[in-house]
Amino acid sequence: MRAERKFALISSLMTALLVAYTLVRAEVYGVFHVKDIDLVIFEESLKTTLSGEGFFFNHWEWNHWRAWSHFGTHNSPILFLLLPVYALFPSEYTLMILQDLMVPLSAFALFSFARKVLGDEEKALAVSIAFLLNPLTHAIVRYDFRPDVLAVPFMFLFASYAAEGKTKKQLLAALLILSVKEDAGLFLVAYSIFEVLSKHGFNVKGWLGEKKVIGFALLGLVWIAVSIFLVIPNFNESHEYFYFMLYQPGGDRGIILLVALAKLTVLMLSLAFLPLKKPAYWLPLAFLWSENAFAKRLEQAAIGFQYDYQLLPMAFIVLVYALRENDTPRTTHLLVASLLSMLLFSPSFGLIDAYPLTIGHSLWEYLRLLHH
Repeated sequence: MRAERKFALISSLMTALLVAYTLVRAEVYGVFHVKDIDLVIFEESLKTTLSGEGFFFNHWEWNHWRAWSHFGTHNSPILFLLLPVYALFPSEYTLMILQDLMVPLSAFALFSFARKVLGDEEKALAVSIAFLLNPLTHAIVRYDFRPDVLAVPFMFLFASYAAEGKTKKQLLAALLILSVKEDAGLFLVAYSIFEVLSKHGFNVKGWLGEKKVIGFALLGLVWIAVSIFLVIPNFNESHEYFYFMLYQPGGDRGIILLVALAKLTVLMLSLAFLPLKKPAYWLPLAFLWSENAFAKRLEQAAIGFQYDYQLLPMAFIVLVYALRENDTPRTTHLLVASLLSMLLFSPSFGLIDAYPLTIGHSLWEYLRLLHH
């Protein structure tokens, strides 16, 4: 069986499992009359915009933040692209299933990218399977709906276009990445760190010659600054960016940092520790990891939410380059590490309760709840 057919079969099975998780979880929530707040926020934001009752207005963010638009809390212009989809299929399931579909789309983009860089279909297949099995992959789509996750396939496309030297397409992918949220510019910075370190090590003079790379990093930083100092304050009564509070003193920072370190260890385990081979691989990951590790919410440090939507694809991008340097033609160790990580630490399909490292009920727990 050719690699493409193997990929199609395995990704279809994993997608079916993810969709089953979503549907079972929704059924359990329906039985107990519970609804995730983020799903409420985005459903109402889309509805009010389509009906002309507001500009991505929702009552929850108005009551809690005095934001008269979702843009008063997060800068996510990709929501405009969701309007026609939701208009055609106005259901909460539209958003949840769309999010699940980001996993096979991302895996396909990763498979294509890995095949170009590695020149080896079997290795590319192993990388994409490892992505499908990864606990962080399951985590970013586990919790209702967040537009952040829509960036993941474009992150792999960005890396692919960078490898091919297709600057215009790389820029288009970068703009789509940025459109999901104000912090998405951090991915462009992290990728730039990877590029300059890969090419020049710690030779700063060499970095300065990488004008295109520096340009993408600056684009990411400008997006973040414009979002948090201009766009978001313009859509709430306080005229401020609320999430600075996540980095103020307070919270059980010691426990949170330990959980974040444990998550990073799980990520490295799932990648067979290959990104630790050189600073060009692990420094960009440490940079992205720090955004959530030093916040004061346990949810950001743990495995179970969308917060690692940038760390996850960056980890697989550097994994591809690490494999290119690896003399070992076999990838069995990578697949074994990925499967072990899933069975132990996937918030959706794990076999043990690893709280507080993982947060959320597994498919097996939800099925038991329905049975009883």
